[in-house]
Amino acid sequence: MEQVIQKLARVITITEGQVQQKKYSLYENGFPETVDRTDTPRREFTCNDVTIALLSSPVECFGILLAGGKICPRDMLLVMSTSWLTKVRSKRNPELFSLYVHKAITMDLAGQSFLDTFNPPRRVTYFLNYFTRACTDGQRSDGETLESNLDCPMSSSLNLVKNVDDKLWTRTLLANINADYPETLAFTYKCNLRYDTAPGADITVIKLDTKLGTTSLIYEEVQRFLNSKPVLLRDKIVVKPSGVIWHGSLGVTYHARNDLKGVVEAVIHLLNDLEPENSILVETFYAPPTKYKHFEDLSFRLRSTVCRGFGDHPKTTTLICGVGQRNQPINGDNTVPQTFDTTLCTCGVTSAKERNRLREKTSKISEDLLGEIIRKEKEMTSSERGGDGGQTDVIGLDFVLGEKDDSLTPIAIEVNSHDCTINCQLFESMNCDIQGKSVSPLVDTMVQRSQRHLMQGKTILVIGAGGFSKRFIWKAAQDYGIKIFLVNDVEDSFVSENVDKFLQYDFSDHMQDDRHARNIIQLLSTDIDDVDGCCTFWEDCGPLAANICDKMKYCGAGLRGALIAKKKSSTQHLLRQRTADIPHFPRTYLYTGRSAAIRQSEQIASAAKHVQFPAVLKLEYGSSAVGVKLVKDEEECRAEYERIRSCLRQESDHPGIGLGHGNDMMLMEYYEGTEHDIDIIIYQRRLIAAFISDNGPTRPGTFTETAALMPTCLPPDKAAQLKTAAYQCCTEIGLVNGVFNVEMIMTSTGPKLLEINARMGGFYLRDWIKSCYEVDILLCSFMIAAGVKPILPRTITPRCHIMGVMCVPSAHKETLSRVSVRNKIYTLHESNTIRYNELDNEESLEGDFDEEVEEPFSNFAVIAEDLETAKSELLRLCSELEISNSSYDVSKYVSEFFPRNTEYLLC
Repeated sequence: MEQVIQKLARVITITEGQVQQKKYSLYENGFPETVDRTDTPRREFTCNDVTIALLSSPVECFGILLAGGKICPRDMLLVMSTSWLTKVRSKRNPELFSLYVHKAITMDLAGQSFLDTFNPPRRVTYFLNYFTRACTDGQRSDGETLESNLDCPMSSSLNLVKNVDDKLWTRTLLANINADYPETLAFTYKCNLRYDTAPGADITVIKLDTKLGTTSLIYEEVQRFLNSKPVLLRDKIVVKPSGVIWHGSLGVTYHARNDLKGVVEAVIHLLNDLEPENSILVETFYAPPTKYKHFEDLSFRLRSTVCRGFGDHPKTTTLICGVGQRNQPINGDNTVPQTFDTTLCTCGVTSAKERNRLREKTSKISEDLLGEIIRKEKEMTSSERGGDGGQTDVIGLDFVLGEKDDSLTPIAIEVNSHDCTINCQLFESMNCDIQGKSVSPLVDTMVQRSQRHLMQGKTILVIGAGGFSKRFIWKAAQDYGIKIFLVNDVEDSFVSENVDKFLQYDFSDHMQDDRHARNIIQLLSTDIDDVDGCCTFWEDCGPLAANICDKMKYCGAGLRGALIAKKKSSTQHLLRQRTADIPHFPRTYLYTGRSAAIRQSEQIASAAKHVQFPAVLKLEYGSSAVGVKLVKDEEECRAEYERIRSCLRQESDHPGIGLGHGNDMMLMEYYEGTEHDIDIIIYQRRLIAAFISDNGPTRPGTFTETAALMPTCLPPDKAAQLKTAAYQCCTEIGLVNGVFNVEMIMTSTGPKLLEINARMGGFYLRDWIKSCYEVDILLCSFMIAAGVKPILPRTITPRCHIMGVMCVPSAHKETLSRVSVRNKIYTLHESNTIRYNELDNEESLEGDFDEEVEEPFSNFAVIAEDLETAKSELLRLCSELEISNSSYDVSKYVSEFFPRNTEYLLC
C-alpha cells in the first residue's frame, strides 16, 4: 500500500491528506487495500465499454464508488487528479470534446480496489465533477475547465448548479408544486436568473444592481416583510446567503421577529461579502412545536436524497436526519445522521400512521421538486444546461418540521446538487448492510445514460421490417440516435421513410438463406464498413440475420442456435439429449417432453406411438399459434395434419408465420399447467435479465392468446425455475447473444418448454417490460447487436402491475370500429391509465374472419399498483367498452390471475 501512496503523491494535485482519506475509508469500511497495477496497463477495454469518471477526492463519492463496484464493476472510475484526464476534439462532432481517462482507481464486485492505468485511454461516457468552487466551498476550481463543450453525459454541470444550488430559484419551484416553504424576502445581487413566482407565493424578490446606497431600500422592504400577516405568526427570523458556495449553514443568523435593526444589519453585512449572482434570504423560522416531547430545546434537519430514474422518474432513496439545538444552525457537519422514523419516535410522534404520513408527504415533495427541475431543464438550451449532456440526476432537499394549520408538516428549505450524498454516505458507513442504497438509482442512471451515449451514431443492419406491430421500432431507434439500415422483401413506404437506408431484396424463400446472406452483404458493400451489427425482430428472419452475423463476425445469436430454435422438433430433440450433470443447474432434459417430427403423413403412425394422446400438432416453423391443434387420437391427428398442410402450404397463404421455411409439422406432448412467456437477455452466454409474464387460457378450439399479466403471480421459487430453465434452454442450443422470447408451461413437476423464439418478444411485451420494469429490451437488442454489453440494475423490481386482454377481429370488430370507443381508449392510454398496443392496421377489422387463423388486432391492458386493482379495473373497463361480450368472456380469461405466493407457502 505504501508504494501506491507514493505513486499517488507524485501527482501534485493529489494531497497526502486525500491519499490517507482514501486509505482510511477503505480500511474502516472493511475493504481490502488498493492494489497497484500501474506497471501493467489495462488493455482489455474498448470504445464500447461504459466509463463513468468521478473527478473527486475519495471522501465525497465513496458511496457512489461502492455502488458502482456492485452495479458496473471496473466501469466506475475515481479520478483523483485532473492530470489523469485528457480532453481531445470529439470524433463525432468537431465542435465538441471527448474526455479520456488514462489513470484511475477502480473497484470490482468484491470491493477490491485497484490503481490502474489504461492503454489506450478509456473514453468517458459519463462525467461527475467535484473539483469545482460549488463542491469545495470555493477552495478549488481546477475541474471546471474540463466541463466545457463535452460530448458525453454529465450531471449537475456548472451552469445547472447555479440554478439548483440557488435557494431562491428552487424555492420558486417549490411554490409551483404547492409545497410548504418559509415565507421569504430575497435580495438578489446582479442575478441573471429569472425568478418566476407562482401566483399567491409567499416570495418577494428585490433586485439589487449595486451595493451602494441600498440601506434605505433594505430597511423598508425588511420592515414591510416583518409586518406582513404570515410572518406575524412566527417568533423568529432567519437571514442567510444563497449561492453556489454558501453551504453548511455558512453566514446563517437567527433573530427575533421584532428585531428590525438586527435583521437589517445582518442583510447589509452579508451584502458586503456577496458575489454577483448570489442572494440574501430573509425568511421565517420553523421548528417542531414544543408540545411534542424533546422539541422544546431541540430541532432537526431532514435531508431527502432524490435520484432521477428510468424515464425521468424521480425516486426518493433515503430520508436522513440530524438533531441539534433549536436555536442554532443544523447541518450535516454538526450532527450525527439517523433515520427520519427514529427521529420522529424520539421526538414524541408515537403514531405510526402519522409518521407514515410525514414520510410519504416528504418523499412526494422531493420527487415532485426534482420532476419540476427536470421539466425546467428540458425547456433550456444546450448552452444554458452547460452542454448537450448536462442535466440534474440527483439532488438533496433539506427540510425542517414545522406546524401549519395545526398539523405537523415538512417545510422545504433548500436544495443541494450532486455533492449532496455525503450525509447518506456517513449513515450507510454506520449501517453497512445498506451501503450504496442511497445512490444506487443514481448509478443506474449513470449507466443508462452512458449506454445511450455509446449507442448514439451506431448503425444496425435490420433484416425484415415485420408487420404493423413492429412500427414502433423505427421511431425508437431515431430517439436513441441509432441509424437503421433495413433490408425487407417487399416495399413499405412507412418504414422506408423512417429508416436511414432501405433496401428491397426478396428473401421470402428461406430455404436459400445462405445465398441471401451473401447477396445482402454484397448489396451493402459500399456501406458495410459503417455497420456495427445486425439483428432481426421478425420470426422468419432469425436464421438469415444470424447467418449474416456469422459471416461478418458481428455479435449475434449464432447460426446454429437460430436454426435449432426455428425448428421446434430440433430444439426438443437436442435438449432432451442433455442428460449429463450440470453442477449448478438442473439437467435440461427435464424441461422437455415427448415429441416427433412429421415430414409426411406416413410418419404419423410412428409419431403417435411415441407421443401419448392428447397431444399438440403444430407447424415446425410456425408462429402466433397459427396451425396449432390439440388432437385426442391418431385419427384426429391424421385429419388435422392433412387439413393444415393443405391450407398452409407456402408463405403467401399466411405471410409471416414461418411458411418460408416450409410447412413440416411436429407432434408433441400436451402439458397441463399455466403458460408463461419469459423474455430473456443474454450477452456472451451470461444471463443479464429475464422477465416473466403469465398467460390466461387460450381461446376454445385454438391456442390463440387471450390475456396476460406482468409481473408473474407465481411464487419466487417457481419464477426462478422459469428464468433458469429459459436461460439453460437458450444457451444449450447455442443462443448466447441476444434478446429472446421463450414460451413455457409451469406444470406440477416444473417448467416444460413449448418453444424458443430467437428474437425479441413481440406484441405488447416490449411496452409492458418498459412500463413495469423500466428496462427497454429493444435498446438491449440493438446494444448486443453492436457488441455493447447491457448493464441493468442488480435488483430489478416491478413498479406496477399490468393486466390485459387481446382484442380480435371476430369478437371486437363492431366495438373497435366505433369512433367514441377508440377515442376513449386513446385518452386513457395518453393518461397512462392503460396501455393500448395496436398490432395491425384498421383494414384488418374488415371482412370475414376465421377464428382458427386470425391474429390479434390489439392489446388492451390496465396499469395498477397491485394485482387485485388491475383485475377489477380491467373487468370494469372491458365491460364498459364492450370488449367483454358473449363471444369473448374476459372474466374467464383472467380468472387464473391471483396471488399464488401465500397459497404455495401454506402447502
